[in-house]
Amino acid sequence: MIRSALIVSLFSVSTFAHAATSEISGVVTVAKGATIKPGGALFVMAKEPGKPMPVAVLRVVEPKFPYKFTLSEKNTMMPGTPFTGSFLITARYSPTGDAMDKTGPEGTEAKPVAVGSKNVKIEMKGK
Repeated sequence: MIRSALIVSLFSVSTFAHAATSEISGVVTVAKGATIKPGGALFVMAKEPGKPMPVAVLRVVEPKFPYKFTLSEKNTMMPGTPFTGSFLITARYSPTGDAMDKTGPEGTEAKPVAVGSKNVKIEMKGK
């Protein structure tokens, strides 16, 4: 009985540790001079370097800036896709809320960040 409890306990700790590091978090800010029109949406995306389609996307309607974000397996475009490796993190504000509208400010992390990274800083600049 004690052995079973120990195994369950170790599994729980392992699962919690994995969940805590299987994400990328940070903050999105808006540069001076960039315009944020009310009623839009913020898109924070994780893309594999060299690939156009995002692996994970977080959509936030009418965000308040600075906006703290977390991307994880919960945000993958295809459910069940593992959220592992390194990603370029991009943030874009769509004044219309439509993902295809690229008229708002945007910003990208200069280099890929590994899953588990915290304090990623993205500054969106106007066009």
